[in-house]
Amino acid sequence: MISTPVSLAVVIADLGLAVLLVAAIAYAARLDRRPAVLWIGCGAVAGWFVLAFVLAKQGFYEQSAATTLPPRIGPAIVIPIVVGCALLALAPVRSAIARIPLHWLVGIQLYRVVGGLFLIAYLQGEMPAEFALPAGIGDVLIGIAAPFVAVALARDGIERAWPRVLTWCMLGILDLVVAVTCGFLTAPSAFQQLALDDPNAAITSYPFVLIPTFAVPASIILHVYVIGRLLRQPQPATRPLVS
Repeated sequence: MISTPVSLAVVIADLGLAVLLVAAIAYAARLDRRPAVLWIGCGAVAGWFVLAFVLAKQGFYEQSAATTLPPRIGPAIVIPIVVGCALLALAPVRSAIARIPLHWLVGIQLYRVVGGLFLIAYLQGEMPAEFALPAGIGDVLIGIAAPFVAVALARDGIERAWPRVLTWCMLGILDLVVAVTCGFLTAPSAFQQLALDDPNAAITSYPFVLIPTFAVPASIILHVYVIGRLLRQPQPATRPLVS
């Protein structure tokens, strides 16, 4: 059974992320003078978090090794990512996002250090190493790097920090892809291929399931938004070689 301190830490971390996202949307809406962005955006984030929390508490994502259907957690990860990225096609959304300082969108991912809870769960015998080690270590490293990349971006500007920010984003997305893949292959279902003697039931149960159903999609969307902003900026000029 997951210890109470770890459970509280997971819930507080996800709730904190929701609050930060709402604050960023409110900031952008105020500067962009679009009340609709505020109400729709904040409502969407709040509704998403509440839905994820309620379904997690009800055990909606829990499955056994005998289940032949694909894990229910899959759509909960994919749908928010698709919707969040598709919103970039809307001019009001792009305009609002452009109002948020880019280093904020980077620095906010300091919360990724919460992945260290996977390592604690592993040490407590609640998660298999096949998932906890790659997912936990990767998240902690990306989270620790976030404020340093954000400071470099704020200090040096987009043009000079462009390569570092893009590299961090790509590594951050790769970390999440690895974590989701390991979670899929270790969670109890007919598709489980790893940790057969120690199924990763915790990742599909409350409270840890809040991470893949809320924090992971939010993290990927933030990375995509940052990359989108970078791609709309001039790439750093290369200096000519001097013979």
